[in-house]
Amino acid sequence: MAFGERMKEVLKKLELTQISLAEKLGISNVVINRYIKGKTNPNYDFLNKLATTFNINITWLITGEGPMFPTRNIKTVGNREYFYLPILDGVSCGSPQEIDSAEPLDHIMMDTSSLSGDFNSYFAFYASGDSMEPYISNGDVVIVKQCDNWVAADERICVVRVEGEVTLKKVKSFAEGKEILLQPFNKDYDPILLDRYTLRDSLLIGIAVMSVRNL
Repeated sequence: MAFGERMKEVLKKLELTQISLAEKLGISNVVINRYIKGKTNPNYDFLNKLATTFNINITWLITGEGPMFPTRNIKTVGNREYFYLPILDGVSCGSPQEIDSAEPLDHIMMDTSSLSGDFNSYFAFYASGDSMEPYISNGDVVIVKQCDNWVAADERICVVRVEGEVTLKKVKSFAEGKEILLQPFNKDYDPILLDRYTLRDSLLIGIAVMSVRNL
């Protein structure tokens, strides 16, 4: 089933029209129509909004695997339990870069004891670049929990969309949350300041909870 067909299933299940879905997500109906007709691949911002707003299984949205709504997709190996996370695309550890990913690049198998809460609220990215070194290196797999709350993200490493592009940086909140500083660890890179104007067009996608070194 193509992504456009899955979108039709979502609309049917939620009893929404394209126009009402667009209004709830704050995007153009034209964009949703292009996704449904397969003219454009959905970007992660749209997938994240759709998944979090309606509690839809993001793995199903991306791959068609599993149920539409979250379940604990657990596999037992020996005496331990694991679940699979989709690795979506590279997130920039440098200057923000655009991410358009309709299919996962790979999957990573995670021990259920390593992450808490609903496993379907997590996803993974490949780190791209060196602005977060020495803690996160190019090629590492970054495990992210979906979150759009800037307060919860303060002093955490996060995936953030800035003016339509995506980057991985440490979040620092100022001026009672009216300004956000995106900080790299590598001193060769400059921080990115989101003031009250640029913050309107920026989106917190999720909080990084773990990185897995790609040896």
